[in-house]
Amino acid sequence: MKRIIAGFLLTAAAVAGCGAQGTNDSDATVTSTALPTPMESGPEMELAPSDIAQAVATEVIGMSEAKAIETIESNQDEALIARVLRRDDESFIATMDYRLDRINLEIDDGIVTTANIG
Repeated sequence: MKRIIAGFLLTAAAVAGCGAQGTNDSDATVTSTALPTPMESGPEMELAPSDIAQAVATEVIGMSEAKAIETIESNQDEALIARVLRRDDESFIATMDYRLDRINLEIDDGIVTTANIG
């Protein structure tokens, strides 16, 4: 029990030492100007994938994983990115941001079964 308490106190002291040093609470306030702004915004911002990206996503279904990634990333008409979300029973961690230039792949037995843009 003494070891558990000592370990807790040591961890708490280490965490407390990781805080900002030499600042008071009023200096540590985060304002909206500290946040990054999007590169594009407004009603003119593109929200739908291009016809090229949609065609490539459709084209790679049925291909091997390697061939699909090569097809996506070597596209001459538009720069596209491939990302594998699932391979057989293994799902991979992925961000939830929506990108018009990214094609998400699901692979079963080495073959692309699903390709979605985003």
